[in-house]
This record gives sequence, structure tokens and C-alpha cells, in this order.
Amino acid sequence: MNLLLKSITTVTLSLAATAALATPKFLITHNETDVESNAWVDNIVPSTHPTKAKQTSKVSWVEVRMACSGRTKAGKCSAVIYMKSNTDRPVPVGQVTMDLSSGEITPKELVGNGYQVTINGFGETTLKALPTDNDA
Repeated sequence: MNLLLKSITTVTLSLAATAALATPKFLITHNETDVESNAWVDNIVPSTHPTKAKQTSKVSWVEVRMACSGRTKAGKCSAVIYMKSNTDRPVPVGQVTMDLSSGEITPKELVGNGYQVTINGFGETTLKALPTDNDA
């Protein structure tokens, strides 16, 4: 009986740990700006799923992993976030790194060229325009 109880406890803890460490189903981007955004994997390959202005996009985590295929280091994939990505002069905000096993994105906040990227949680970001002197 004691062995059965230990086995059930072990299985339950294993399942709970697996669920806690599961990868996200989607990479979610909330674009609260007036311009389109996109990410270039390894600053070379643009995503095929830009996020339109004032929209939220969801990209399957399987697609994220495929886009990063061959461009990972220790299970992590880097991408440069660009604003105005549908123009001939995209504006770089900065680089983020995604852990493809957990969905963790670092750094937790990125500010550059008048924009802010905030990491809300595993596989989820929010993009905002920073106030300018003209907004005051």
C-alpha cells in the first residue's frame, strides 16, 4: 500500500511539473502602436506573421520553433523586433531571446527608438510607443 501511494504521488508530481514547464501554445503579440511590427529571427529572417497596428497576433509555437530551426544556441532563439516593418525603413527596437522549451523571453523590457517592448509572461509581449516631446 505504501509503495502504491508513493507511486501515485510521484506520477502526480511529475505531471504537475510537466504542466508547469510546458511551452506556450502561441507567441502572442499585443501591438498597441499605430504602426506594424515584426521580428527578424537572428536579425536575418523576417517572420511571416507581422502584427498590424492596434492588433493582437497569435503565432503557433510550432511555427516559432520552425522559424528558429538551425538558428538556436542552447535551445534559445534570438530575434530583433522592428516597428514600421512594412516600410522601406523599419525601425529596430532591440533584440529579445526566446527559450524554445519554456517560452521565456528576455529581457523583460526593451526600449529603443521611441518604442517599448514589455514581456507579459511566457510567449507574450506588448508593444507601445513612448511619449514624445510633441505629446506633452
